[in-house]
Amino acid sequence: MPTASSTDQKIATALVVGAGTMGHGVAQLLAMHAVQVHLVDQSDEFLQRARSWIADNLDFMVALGELAENRVAAILGKINFTTDLTGKLAEAAYVLEAVNEDFGLKRRIWAILGEKSAPEAILASNTSSYDINELAEGVAHPERIVGTHWFHPPQITPCVEVIPAAGASQANIERVMDFLTGLGKVPTICRSAPGFVANRIQMALAAEAIALVEEGLATPAEIDRIVKTSFGFRLGAYGPFEIIDQAGADTYLGIYQYLHAKLGRAHFQPPRLLAAQVKAGRLGLKSSAGFYDYGPGAADAMRRDRDRKFYARLKLVKKEWQK
Repeated sequence: MPTASSTDQKIATALVVGAGTMGHGVAQLLAMHAVQVHLVDQSDEFLQRARSWIADNLDFMVALGELAENRVAAILGKINFTTDLTGKLAEAAYVLEAVNEDFGLKRRIWAILGEKSAPEAILASNTSSYDINELAEGVAHPERIVGTHWFHPPQITPCVEVIPAAGASQANIERVMDFLTGLGKVPTICRSAPGFVANRIQMALAAEAIALVEEGLATPAEIDRIVKTSFGFRLGAYGPFEIIDQAGADTYLGIYQYLHAKLGRAHFQPPRLLAAQVKAGRLGLKSSAGFYDYGPGAADAMRRDRDRKFYARLKLVKKEWQK
């Protein structure tokens, strides 16, 4: 029988604790990829609600042309809706805790997961903020603890942050990465810390947007419109470091210096890393080196790549504007 150290061990059975906003979507995607899923919650009422959500999601996928209608019944048949947590844990090769962000509740569930799950099973949490090491403290076989933070709606959004616990084995990390990739996800490893990566960035953006409304500079609708048609438009194609390299680190540094001088807010303090990049002459595309290294002709190639991606996105957003 394969062990957890075998990176080619197939995950064919999963258990998701929590059938709410995130849990039902994860269960749906797993079932769509032929994984047998036990979806667990505390009451039949919650489970019936989850089944209805999943059925509606699948029906809408059929309406959109994203799913063949004859697959719906088989997908639903892959999900076992149950209130039996302890009785089903030993069957699962991948266990995801996806309950509310209540640390005490999560800790109680993790105590059960550690005791009743198979020793070789991957144990994960969908927490968006808690340290995976604190949640799983004291759980046996720490080499199997690899957090997976999915994003709403989990059956659609590509990213999954993979957060290995301190004792996680490299074999199990690779096993999780392969599993998520096979589900069509874009798994990316980050270290365990409050908020991880995506929510640190997302919360910073939201805080500044709220501050702008409080200052009376624009309404929520106006801010949403600006974001969606400016840097938000670009973010679907390029990440923040790629965008800095395109604009120039010196340009960004100058803007930080101006905003900090005028507004005095700590989060506009020019970042030390950015200042070091400028001092080293690593300005981005225009100097052939920035946060990334660029070879000869890279600037022209990037412009062509940028325009190709942006024109494709422009067609999509124009359709949205016309609605």
